[in-house]
Amino acid sequence: MHAPQHKALVTLVVIEALISTVGVVPILQYAVTHKRLPMLVDSITALGGPFEALGMDAFIVAGLIFVAMSALKFLAAHWLWNLRMDGALLQLILLGVSVIFWYGFAVPYGPLLGIPQAILIACAWSDLTT
Repeated sequence: MHAPQHKALVTLVVIEALISTVGVVPILQYAVTHKRLPMLVDSITALGGPFEALGMDAFIVAGLIFVAMSALKFLAAHWLWNLRMDGALLQLILLGVSVIFWYGFAVPYGPLLGIPQAILIACAWSDLTT
């Protein structure tokens, strides 16, 4: 039986993985096609952050790395659902690396979803198996 906080953890991991993969791919496709980032509202660009200064080609490569890394969060979620310690370890590593991308792409949802995940992993730690 999964505790409510365990279900919340897996849900947060999956939501973040979906946003960071399915949500980012169309932006990268736009950048590849138009060689610029799409505008959202009031001259705010999607994923517009410090990584823009790298140039569009490097920005796209960084974006693809972010998407690939974020896709691994689905594996972490699967392992966490099965109460596996390696799921917690993988997700903690991915959260640590994600911080770089959250900053570089000015991703506002990162800390909002990442911090609760780290707390829930700490709470679930004793229930996980090796």
